[in-house]
Amino acid sequence: MARGDGEGTIYKRKDGRWCGQVTVGTNPQTGRPIRKTFYGDKRKEVAREMTKLKQKLFEGSYIKQSEIKLGDWLTRWNEGRKSQLAYNTYRAYKVWIEKHIKPKLGEVKLRELNARQIQDLLNKKLDGESEKNNKGLSVNSVKHIYATIHTALNQAVKEQLINRNVADSVKPPKKQEEKKLQTWTKKEVKKFLAQAKDHKYYIIYFLAVNTGMRRGELLGLKWEDIDFNKNKIKVKRQVQRTDKGLIFKKPKSKAGNRIIPITKNIMKELKSQKIRQSEKKLGLGENFNDLNLVCSNLVGNPVEPTKIYKYYKEISREAGLPEIRFHDLRHTFASLFLETDGNIKTLQQILGHSSISVTMDTYSHVTDEMLNNAAQNIANMYKATGN
Repeated sequence: MARGDGEGTIYKRKDGRWCGQVTVGTNPQTGRPIRKTFYGDKRKEVAREMTKLKQKLFEGSYIKQSEIKLGDWLTRWNEGRKSQLAYNTYRAYKVWIEKHIKPKLGEVKLRELNARQIQDLLNKKLDGESEKNNKGLSVNSVKHIYATIHTALNQAVKEQLINRNVADSVKPPKKQEEKKLQTWTKKEVKKFLAQAKDHKYYIIYFLAVNTGMRRGELLGLKWEDIDFNKNKIKVKRQVQRTDKGLIFKKPKSKAGNRIIPITKNIMKELKSQKIRQSEKKLGLGENFNDLNLVCSNLVGNPVEPTKIYKYYKEISREAGLPEIRFHDLRHTFASLFLETDGNIKTLQQILGHSSISVTMDTYSHVTDEMLNNAAQNIANMYKATGN
């Protein structure tokens, strides 16, 4: 049995792999030591993992496998990924964990968790048995709960806290039939803009239905991003809420950094906004925090995203319009663009989609109509030639 120099607890097995053990505690019933075992193709790999564990034991941060509860692990797992996630994504996971998983399974130890417990939780969430109002959650919501548990347990397996992911044996609910996009017609868009005309955040709503930009992108738009000579907008950043307040971030993806062509009518509205903003700056003087934003709050700082949504709901309600989300203004722009014979590839670039398949899938209802129209055009073409 070959051993590494100075590593009495590491040895080479007959199959050529290295094995090492670290004592992490004592079994209170038998008095025998509890050991954690590591395996690897190289001695250095095993030694490195053992050193990490010894450090945790020294710091007191190691939790024995038998003591880790699902609720504690979910929190540690989500907090550990916080810096890698968009704040809203992190918050969404936190809601699933705190509101929907912990109350029922939070006290169950990881090693004692089984597939039936998870399946029962999902079933009860669907039928409303575990909800105060007895109203079940949507299929998509329950799928999010399942995905949260499954992903967290996968990480627990990687960290050798458990041997396998019991959620693999759970049957998540079937995907709901996708709902048709909710959008407004041209007439409804005009009605909305007429109602919003005198609102302090009119420019945000106007640009939303005329450029397809996302809410965060609109709030992060600066005057330096607008080319008044070439009639173009450069999308370079977005405003996002975090637990530390509002921050500027890069767009969601590389494709999100894009250039949007704009009409003379849009340029006219932007110039009017610039004049209005200049007048406000003069009135506030040094009290105005000039971040060069196209739309800011009273003192020049980014507008709170939730306020934009709140006022949007009020305006659309006052206008007597069908209720759609603010994000659906983006879908409205895209649908109307395609309906007026806009090119699908151009739309992909305007919206900042990473691939044309995303655009095609999202607006398939419109592209289907375009294909039908194309078929009629072909028929008319042959009629015109007399064939």
